[in-house]
Amino acid sequence: MSRPSQFKCILLSIGLCVGSSPLVAQSRDAARIVPLFDDTTKLEPATIEDTPTALITRIADRVRDRHAREGMFHSYDHYLPLYWENRTVAIEIVDRIAKGGDSVTYNMTSLAPLNKPNLRAFFEGKGTVAQYATNLISTQVDPLHYTVTLKHNPIERRPLKAGDRIEIEFSPFLQPPVKGRTNYYGTAILYVVGLPGVAPWEGRGPRKDSFPLPDTALSGGNMTLHEQYSDEPKERFKQIATNLAPINAQPFMLGRRLHHTDFLTGAHSERGNPIYEEQVGKLGPRYTERSCVACHVNNGRALPPAIDQPLTKYLVRVGSDAKGSPHPKLGATLQTQSVKGPPEASVTISAWTTMDGTYGDGTPFTLRRPTYKFTGEIPAFFSIRIAPPLVGMGLLEALREPDVATSPDGRARSVIDPESGKVRLGRFGWKAGQARLSHQIAGALNNDMGIVTSIYPNPDRGIEQAKAGPSSKLSDGDLDLIYRYIATLGIPPRRKIADPEMVRGEALFASAKCVQCHTPTMRTSPHHPLSELRNQTIHAYTDLRLHDLGAGLADNMAEGNASASEWRTTPLWGIGLTSGVSGGEAYLHDGRARDLAEAILWHGGAAQASKEAFRTMPAADRAALIRFLQSL
Repeated sequence: MSRPSQFKCILLSIGLCVGSSPLVAQSRDAARIVPLFDDTTKLEPATIEDTPTALITRIADRVRDRHAREGMFHSYDHYLPLYWENRTVAIEIVDRIAKGGDSVTYNMTSLAPLNKPNLRAFFEGKGTVAQYATNLISTQVDPLHYTVTLKHNPIERRPLKAGDRIEIEFSPFLQPPVKGRTNYYGTAILYVVGLPGVAPWEGRGPRKDSFPLPDTALSGGNMTLHEQYSDEPKERFKQIATNLAPINAQPFMLGRRLHHTDFLTGAHSERGNPIYEEQVGKLGPRYTERSCVACHVNNGRALPPAIDQPLTKYLVRVGSDAKGSPHPKLGATLQTQSVKGPPEASVTISAWTTMDGTYGDGTPFTLRRPTYKFTGEIPAFFSIRIAPPLVGMGLLEALREPDVATSPDGRARSVIDPESGKVRLGRFGWKAGQARLSHQIAGALNNDMGIVTSIYPNPDRGIEQAKAGPSSKLSDGDLDLIYRYIATLGIPPRRKIADPEMVRGEALFASAKCVQCHTPTMRTSPHHPLSELRNQTIHAYTDLRLHDLGAGLADNMAEGNASASEWRTTPLWGIGLTSGVSGGEAYLHDGRARDLAEAILWHGGAAQASKEAFRTMPAADRAALIRFLQSL
C-alpha cells in the first residue's frame, strides 16, 4: 500500500479523519466492535465425542441418484425430486479401536422406516467404479434405527486397526407408500480408524481409491467436499458440507427448497417438485427477481446480460447524493419489476466501453467497463453489484473479529446490527455492509424480492414514493432454514496442489503481495453456535476488509462509511470452478472482467503495486499465477 493511502483513514462510524495514524484508527475501530459470539453463546451439540471406550463421530447424509465415481451418468451430486421428504439420514460412527477395542460400528437413523438398507464398505472398484469389498444388510434396531459393525479389513484380509481407511456408502430404501423413488444410494464417506471426524477425500490410482485430502487442499476445513468424479460441474456449490451435523440435515433440505422457490407462484426451479403452497404470493409488490436461485444460479457468480437486457441478477443501490442517502422516489435500492403496474425504473447495460493496454512484454490486452442506461426515474448516484457466489458464508461469519479488525492493511468496516443496535464487524456484501449471514439474507429478501422479515420489517421505499401495496412477511423459522442451508454449504477442495506450475503460481501470488489482502489462511471461532463452523482452519483468501482499489473500480456513491472506491476483499475459494458452475466467467463487483487476468488488471489504488507486478511478469509467470487461482 502506498504511503499516501496509509494516511487516509475513515473512522468506522464517524467519518473522514485526515492525518491520523492508521494503526491508531485501527485500534479504535477494534475496540468499538462487539463480537457476534463469545463464551456465553449457546452452542449446538458437538459432532465428535471422545469417551473412555470409543471415539464417536456424528454426521448427516442425503440420498443420491448414483455412485460417486460414475462420471458416465452425471447423477451423483444433483438433487432428485422431493429431496426434503424423509430423504436424509444421521450416521453415528462408534470407533472402539481408537480406545483399544476391536470394532467400528455404524449406526444409522432415518426419518421414515426403511426396507433392509445396506451399507457398502471398503471401496474396491475392480468390477465397476461402484464396487465395494463389503456389502451388508443393516441390522434393524427399530423402524428408524439400523446398525452395522465392522471388525475385519477385507482388502488386507486381517482385523481392523488404527489408520485403516473405511469408505462407506449407506443406501436407504424407503418403505411404501411413498411419493417418488424408493431406492437411493448415499454419499461416499471416508473414515480413518482412530481419527475424529470424517475425511474429505480424493481418489488416487487407476481405481480412484479414497485417501484423505492433504491439509492444504481443505479450503473449508472439515466442511470441504471430496473431489468430484461424477462430471457435474454445475453442482459443485450445492452440496452439504462433509461434516454436516445430523441436527442440520433436514433444515438444509428445507432451506434449499425455499432457496429454489418462486415466491410468486410457489413453483420449484427443478422439475418434479410440487408447488410450495405456503409460499405462494409471498413476493413483494416491487422486486428484481422472484427466487433466491434466480440471481445466484447454481449458487455461483451471476453473468452480465446481453446489451439492452435488464439487470435482473444485480443489486442496484441508488441514492440522492454521493453519500448514498436514499433516493426520495426510489429508496435505497432499485426494484426493476412489479407484480402490478409499472416498475420503479429499469436499468440495462447499453454498451461496453473498452480500453487497451499492454503487458510488460508488449503483449496487448483489452479491458472493458459497463455503460448503464436507466429508463423511468434516473438516479444521479448509484452503485451496481452483481450476485456473488454463496459457498463459505457460514465460515466467514465464524471468523474472529480481532483477526480481521487488527490487520495492518485496509480497514475493517463497522456496521450497526439491525436487531441489537450494537456495532459489529461488517463481513458480507461487496462493501462488507452486513455483519451476520441472516442479515445478508434478510436484506436480499427485502431488496431483491420485496419480502419483509422481523429483521427488516419495512419494504424499501423513498420518502416521496407511493406505497405499492402490502409486503408479505417470511417467518423467522423460514429465514432460519435459508440461513442454515447457506451456512452449511460444502466448500470445494483446492485441486492439483502438487502440480509444479501451481506451486510456482502460488509463490508468484505471494511475491506480488496479493496475499496482503487475499489472506490465505484463517481460523474460525470456537464460539459459533453451529458445530460445523467451529474451530476450522480455512483457506478463503480474504481478509474481509475494505481496500481502496482506485478510481477505475469506483462507483459514484458511497455506502455508509465505505467510500465509492472501497471494496471488501473477495474470497477466492472455488474461483477456479466459476466457468463450470456459472456457464461462463465474470468477475469484480459489476461483472466487467471476463477472465481472471482482466480482474487483476483492474486493480488500482492500494493494489496498484500488485497489479503492476502481475502486468510486468513474463508471460509464463502470468500463466502460472492464473493456473494457481484456477486451482482454488
